Amino acid sequence: MLVLLSLFAGCDREGQLYAAQPNPDYPFLQDLGEFRVISAADQEANLVGTEFLSYADALQEPDDQGRRGVHYGGLGAPEDPSYYGGATFSFEGTGGSVCLVVDPEVVFWNQSQDSTATTSDYLYVDATAPDGDLDLDAGLTAYYTGSPGVEMGDFASAYTDAGGVDHSLDGSACTQIGSQNTPAHAGRSTVEFCTIDTSGRAGVSYTAVLDTFMLPIDDSVVHFATAVFEGSCANLAAGTTNECLLSREAGGALDLTDEEVSEDYCEDPDNQWNVGCLELAFCDTKTKKLNAYCEDHFDDENAPCTDNGVHPPADDEEADIGP
Repeated sequence: MLVLLSLFAGCDREGQLYAAQPNPDYPFLQDLGEFRVISAADQEANLVGTEFLSYADALQEPDDQGRRGVHYGGLGAPEDPSYYGGATFSFEGTGGSVCLVVDPEVVFWNQSQDSTATTSDYLYVDATAPDGDLDLDAGLTAYYTGSPGVEMGDFASAYTDAGGVDHSLDGSACTQIGSQNTPAHAGRSTVEFCTIDTSGRAGVSYTAVLDTFMLPIDDSVVHFATAVFEGSCANLAAGTTNECLLSREAGGALDLTDEEVSEDYCEDPDNQWNVGCLELAFCDTKTKKLNAYCEDHFDDENAPCTDNGVHPPADDEEADIGP
């Protein structure tokens, strides 16, 4: 018995390191208020080249009704882990299709160190600690069973007919689409979205629900960006519904400095590997995802890229690694 006790005393692992810890700056339950639907004109106005400036002041400032466009924020952990966490916000139907999008931190382009992935010349180290996940739902506010900011709910209900038969009703108007463009739980840090048909319901209130599915283990806060766009998700003027639509969510775009959004910020070797610059590299149509970025910067001391063995290492001066 003494031997066993001494072994336990010598263990240096604590279970709390693997459990999300509450953060007073990021409540686990939040009501974000009412959002405006970002019109096709506003989408076009904030599109520079192929980049949609989701963090632009024009989309952050409230309109004359106090409604914001793109929201950047963070959800934390509850004191009691048995409580469900998440955020809600409302928006009005337009009478046509709208696209609801949420982008949780950090990046979904991380690739595992898999030597069988021969389609990629370089592999980027898969850091899962800062990854989070939020699930998406929405429906008419009248059908929402939760209390915004107090208790999470859904759009399911039941009734008993005159014959005593129970019936289940699903008032959800959102079929969550994941990275494979199929109805599914998309997985950690992946953008999730759905098209909602508001035909005949212009001006009618809808509630959007962001359920906290997984919190990052590095800081127990899942940062995210979310918005509602005019038009279907397949035909956004702002671009396609992927990691590049709502950018800088991991860094908390509202806190970005003028320097961080300048064109030469990511040219500084000290900044080339932060999340924001990696995202720009990934979204730049002049590059082939992160392959070209890794190839150009492979010699950087802090480069988290590894050669996949497809060709000689990039730091070999005799290697012909292409243009």
